[in-house]
Amino acid sequence: MSSSDRGPMEAAKAFAWTAFLVALLLWAAVWLIQQVWVWLLVILAVVLVLGGLVWWLRVRRDRW
Repeated sequence: MSSSDRGPMEAAKAFAWTAFLVALLLWAAVWLIQQVWVWLLVILAVVLVLGGLVWWLRVRRDRW
């Protein structure tokens, strides 16, 4: 048996570490979104207001 062969315990341990790492990365992503979601909403609101203002000015200018 060569040293590169993995038994079921090593495979289970590798899977457990992979699942733990994925859970940790998901937790970090959710935490990051929790920190900035208000700013994302503010940026979205500003973009929507500016877009509406530009649209309104273009429509108003086309009537002249």
